[in-house]
Amino acid sequence: MINLKNMQLSISKYYPYFFLPLIIIYLSFNIFDGNNGLLSHSRLDNEISELEKKLELITKSNNLYEIKIVSLKNFDNNSDLIDEQIRNILGYGKNNEFIVFFDN
Repeated sequence: MINLKNMQLSISKYYPYFFLPLIIIYLSFNIFDGNNGLLSHSRLDNEISELEKKLELITKSNNLYEIKIVSLKNFDNNSDLIDEQIRNILGYGKNNEFIVFFDN
């Protein structure tokens, strides 16, 4: 019984030497690879830049569609845009024409 008590006291002396390296390892891992760590920060920066590029492309295509919509709303008899849209979207053509579709 006394031996067990002495062993518990000697083990309790060494607890800091056991847990301190574990705490240091845990904190260093979270600093570099945790949810808010340095590596995840760089990954998020890359993802933000990719999404900003996609947003820029979508904005450009949106502006193009807005220009087409405005020109279609302002019905002009001389506008070839209406004819082009009818041919592209609906696939209509004249009797003596061949229509060739290209995949973009």
